[in-house]
Amino acid sequence: MSDDAIEIESLTKVFGHFTAVDRISFTVSRGEIFGFLGPNGAGKSTTIRMLCGLISSSSGTARVNGFDINHQPDLVRQNIGYMSQKFSLYKDLTVTENIHFFGGVYGLKKDALKLQMDTVIAMAGLEGLENRQTGVLSGALQQRLALGCAILHSPSILFLDEPTSGVDPVSRRLFWDLIHKLAAGGTTILITTHFMDEAEFCSRLGFISGGKLIALNTPTAIKQQTETSTLEEAFIKLAKQDSGFRIQDSE
Repeated sequence: MSDDAIEIESLTKVFGHFTAVDRISFTVSRGEIFGFLGPNGAGKSTTIRMLCGLISSSSGTARVNGFDINHQPDLVRQNIGYMSQKFSLYKDLTVTENIHFFGGVYGLKKDALKLQMDTVIAMAGLEGLENRQTGVLSGALQQRLALGCAILHSPSILFLDEPTSGVDPVSRRLFWDLIHKLAAGGTTILITTHFMDEAEFCSRLGFISGGKLIALNTPTAIKQQTETSTLEEAFIKLAKQDSGFRIQDSE
């Protein structure tokens, strides 16, 4: 098995006359926390939809856990977890009912689901709230429940699309503690965020602008190579650079 959980080669997506993702290439190692950054409309969500096997590429390809996104999308989806900024929960269902629903979607049998349910409840800090309607929970608790539902089937790769939007800084930090625990256990994580303090927690970063990958390196290396003191300054500088300018990973 390859050391890379995600392998992307010249991945491109065109909608009509608009190129949303333009020949991007990079890899994500197993157990890595990879930050995928860029302004709204840069192509982040389109890339994630392709990597999750939800839409095919126009050209180029990617392999996720060894499976081709265009030819084996069902196998891709079986091997990943996905969480969006909307949390993907059913607000009118209870905590337990949401877990049961997603467990069924992932094909978990009764005994396996019971074991995973206990794990999710404990991880999310939802003890005593199992029968509470999800819609009345705080944003932070809904966030942790959504993460738990995304990892019910123990996926080896997890895609998190702006999962910390709308929660307070303390809750964001607690959420990142969970992310680091998952990565320490071997889960590969690709995350998008607009919070540059969160980007500092990532092993490496890819910055996409106008559908093109214009930076790929560690947070420290990107700041050094742009001669800036913060990632926010670095990415503002990158976005203003000539489209031919690139920062590439030295590895």
